[in-house]
Amino acid sequence: MKIKTIAALLSCWVVLLCLPGCGRKPHAGRYKIALVHSYEAGYPDAGRTREMLSDALARRGISCDFREYFLDCDDLLSAGEEARCSDFIDDFTRWGARLVAVLDDQALYSLMACGNPRLHDLPVVFGGVNYPNRKLLERYPNVTGYADAPDYLNTVRMVERIMGKSRVCVINRNSILDRFIWDDLTGQLRGKGYEIYCGQIGMHVSVHRGLSSALPPAASGMSRENERFDTTAIVRLNGDSISLTRMAWTGHGSRTLCLFTRREFIAVHSANFFRNPCFETVNEGFGMSDYALGGYFAPLETQLDDMAQGIAERLRGGTPDRQVRYCAKRYVVNWHVLQRYGIPLSRIPKEYTVMYIPFTERYRYTLLYIATLSGLLLLLLIVFLIRSLSVERRRKREAQHSLHYEHETLTLAISGSSTYVWRLEGEGIICDPHFYDLIRHPRERITLDEIIHFLHPDDRERFYRSYRASENVHTHKGHYRFDFTGGGYEWWELRYSTLPATASGGRHIITGLLQNIQDVKDHEEELIQARRLAEHAELKQSFLNNMSHEIRTPLNAIAGFANLLVYDPELSETEKREYAGIIDTNTKLLLKLVDDVLQLSRMETANMSFDLSRESVRHLLEAVYRTHSVLIKPPLEFIADFPAEDAFVHADRMRLTQVVTNFLNNAGKFTSEGHIRLGYVRLPATREVSIYVEDTGIGIPQEEREMIFARFYKRSEFSQGVGLGLPICKVIVERLGGRIEVKSQVGRGSRFTVVLPCAE
Repeated sequence: MKIKTIAALLSCWVVLLCLPGCGRKPHAGRYKIALVHSYEAGYPDAGRTREMLSDALARRGISCDFREYFLDCDDLLSAGEEARCSDFIDDFTRWGARLVAVLDDQALYSLMACGNPRLHDLPVVFGGVNYPNRKLLERYPNVTGYADAPDYLNTVRMVERIMGKSRVCVINRNSILDRFIWDDLTGQLRGKGYEIYCGQIGMHVSVHRGLSSALPPAASGMSRENERFDTTAIVRLNGDSISLTRMAWTGHGSRTLCLFTRREFIAVHSANFFRNPCFETVNEGFGMSDYALGGYFAPLETQLDDMAQGIAERLRGGTPDRQVRYCAKRYVVNWHVLQRYGIPLSRIPKEYTVMYIPFTERYRYTLLYIATLSGLLLLLLIVFLIRSLSVERRRKREAQHSLHYEHETLTLAISGSSTYVWRLEGEGIICDPHFYDLIRHPRERITLDEIIHFLHPDDRERFYRSYRASENVHTHKGHYRFDFTGGGYEWWELRYSTLPATASGGRHIITGLLQNIQDVKDHEEELIQARRLAEHAELKQSFLNNMSHEIRTPLNAIAGFANLLVYDPELSETEKREYAGIIDTNTKLLLKLVDDVLQLSRMETANMSFDLSRESVRHLLEAVYRTHSVLIKPPLEFIADFPAEDAFVHADRMRLTQVVTNFLNNAGKFTSEGHIRLGYVRLPATREVSIYVEDTGIGIPQEEREMIFARFYKRSEFSQGVGLGLPICKVIVERLGGRIEVKSQVGRGSRFTVVLPCAE
């Protein structure tokens, strides 16, 4: 049993592990977004850019369809770029784009510079732009986004912290953007303790190649520049004119590395000439190459997350407070490049972010701990299962031994009593050999019809019902009368259990016991008779006690005031009349008590006759209302609530009037202010009439609502009456085929209802 439980728990654990991530909640609407890239289709960052931007928008509740456009700026001149961007604008306008997302400087500049007026009609959000054109942006207030201005100073300082004093080569061409980048770079680094070289520096670069220590002075007596290399040098390599030989000599220097300032064909491929890792001031290609170690910039993840925030804001109708906002920068390092160049993590400052660490490497010790713990748990589980299997086998042997012992004990017990074992298979019954001896039957199967022959005729239908339901009932116990010996019918207990067909090879098997319980039945009958006698005696004694108490009270009053009238000659006429009134009141109370007792006695013995006739409920209640409207006086309000439609019932008019009158008298006793309402309601759904008396009196607690119908029950010993009114009402209503319903709330009032069937 334990093994099955453990297997079930393991199965549930596997299912739960498979549940996360089974689906993503769909969004109601989808937006069409034109995504314009600056570079060629299939460039390294293209695929992950779209995927990360889509995920970032989904986290903000934006579901979208992208149509991508690739400018391929490296293969076009300025005029060609602008013409292509104008075609892009026409195409995504016809497509019905809701927004334009632009990546990097070239695409943003060409879209605005092409002059297509349709661009003014769409919100544009850009990202990854390093040098936004402010003049063009002023002409397009609908264009907003995020820029990442290159920080050359902090990037060079990062190079020094990781690589030491180095020669930093910048591949820079003669384009307008390249000249702008070089001016910005030199502007940030000038005066910060760095050597900056631009132009023909052939000897300077060549001498440094392969140096491991300072060189002696040259033969001409001239010292060589930067021989000791104690200062970081920034060297501009003209990408339009430098030869491959010069590039190879330059990149092979032991302390020489390359700094990328933008993604450009020559710069990207020149990385292969450098023996040291490269650094970047922009995020283009970071994480997708095996040579860019890191830099100080906003990673692509940050850039696209900010861009998604701007897109969501524009799609929801918002307008940024600034046209250009800047992404947060970080010092980032590529873990894979560290491994390629054998740079230990100890050389990386703590404040730098090491990205793209594999899961198994980042959580190496955690995974090792989990693997070790899992191995131990698996080992413990195996040990536990082996031990459980051993315990289970031992218990099985013990259970078999106990079963054998119980079988022998049961056999001895049955053999000494009138209890017989039987089993039903198919249409035959296999019985205990002693039972065959009892009924003088050969020791073979006995049929069901033969058993029915011994059964009392009045029990046969009940026996057949039990037999027909045996396949659907797991256990059953019933008492039946059999005459197995010819000496008269005796009570037998028949109990059995049903073994389902799946567990018994395709057919039902019923096994059970047949036990003679005649002695038990005789004893039960004796106990029932004794209990009835005891209850009768108890009820009689209780009735006598209550009657003696209720009769003594008015008799004492009658005797006491009668003695005063006879033996006190000094009484005034007023006192005599008052005492005579008290005697009269108690005499009437005593007569009513006797009358109630006689009525209750007749009803319980069915000696009271009822004169049933078809009665109008409206006429009966109107008569009662006229009588009690004189008795119920202010401040109580007596309300008649009779619908226009009459209702008829089969009832004894006098007895039904007695019930309603009793309800009204009780309402008057316990209601000091408010109202008493008398009315009736037809109930077409059940073909009944509901006659009710409702008051605003003291109410009845929940626990007393059944007690009020007990004989002699009174809520207050000081209230008038003897406690027989409601019991009599209950007997009358039940004799009329109806019922009494009570609804009450303490402090709010009560509602007594007589429900009777309608007369046809």
